[in-house]
Amino acid sequence: MKIKTTNLFTFLFYTILILIVLKFTFSYLNIENGWWLRHLTPNINKYNFLHLPEDFQQYIEYVLIPLMLFYILSNISKWGSLVIPLALTLILYALNIGTALYNDIGVLPSLNYSLKICSPVYLFAVIIIESKRTQLNLKRIVLFFVIILLLLSFIGLIVFDVTYNRGSFRWPVYFSGIHTHNYVLVVVFIAIAMLLRQRYWWLYGFLFFFLVFLFVGYNVRTAIVFYFLFIVVILYHSNVFFKHVYVKIISFLPFVFLSLFFLLRNIDLDSFSSGRLTMYSEKLSILKDYSVTDYLLGRGKGSDLITTSEWWWEKKSSHNDFLTYIVENGVPYMLMFITLITSILTISRRISVFNLVMIMGYFITSSISNGLATRPLAADIFFIVYAYIYLNKREWQKQ
Repeated sequence: MKIKTTNLFTFLFYTILILIVLKFTFSYLNIENGWWLRHLTPNINKYNFLHLPEDFQQYIEYVLIPLMLFYILSNISKWGSLVIPLALTLILYALNIGTALYNDIGVLPSLNYSLKICSPVYLFAVIIIESKRTQLNLKRIVLFFVIILLLLSFIGLIVFDVTYNRGSFRWPVYFSGIHTHNYVLVVVFIAIAMLLRQRYWWLYGFLFFFLVFLFVGYNVRTAIVFYFLFIVVILYHSNVFFKHVYVKIISFLPFVFLSLFFLLRNIDLDSFSSGRLTMYSEKLSILKDYSVTDYLLGRGKGSDLITTSEWWWEKKSSHNDFLTYIVENGVPYMLMFITLITSILTISRRISVFNLVMIMGYFITSSISNGLATRPLAADIFFIVYAYIYLNKREWQKQ
């Protein structure tokens, strides 16, 4: 009986991974052309050979989340410190329900934010539990995803239409849209860098080449900042030479900050931020009219969407997940979101510097854009790679 149960959980684990692969495989159907590319035929009409619905990814989530919850709940004895992030997800749901009741809106639409945040967290929990149950070769799984995602990216690059970002046409993408695609690529590049960590010259060439690749091809600044932060950390960790270089750089920081201060005085910061400062100002004006209850529960899904002249009078969100959560779900929800993601970092007494930089990158994407928290597709591969680094933290520290 025990053997049959073990086989069942192993089957469920790989079924979950297959569903993740399907999400990536058909994510190109979700790419929206937008106003600047309105003359192009959307992928859902041009390349939908199986006649799948546009929200096919969401249908997969409806199967994926219950499967992951069943797997997790069936292995309570393997939770350990995972009990903290798993319990925190329930608090997010409770706050969402409170927001829905307070604003008299549908419960399911209100739960949408938490499901986006929590689904990848459940995937992380499933991986950790499976590693406790079996001798899981997560490196092989990471390699599999790296190969699949690079292959799909290459297919998108040669087959699909151009994209548009920050006033220019950009290279084609595969994964849902230009921002999600870049987040996926950054995490894939991080995984490859970790696999190359002992082959220093290969590592340095790889890091530099793909930093240029991201900048020239797409120029999605949020993703580039995340990737650059990782590069800074892995270089410091790879060779004592970079430690000495960083010390010298730090000594020049006061001069750098002073130069930036005078430089920024002559730059239109709102234009440089692609209209974010105007959006933030508008949201702060809205928050001034919030009641105490509004601050506790928010004004519900969609209340963050407003039109501004800087974004061509289209309805847009804050492009800051923290601000969006405050506006729509309240301050407690935003704080609980931070606590949940931070708790994943602290489930072990020994924290890998690479896990730390990934969590920092996760928060950075949310602080200056609609980040990994609102893009479960990219967050899925994020937490797969995060789990790989977490489970091999002793190996990183020996080097």
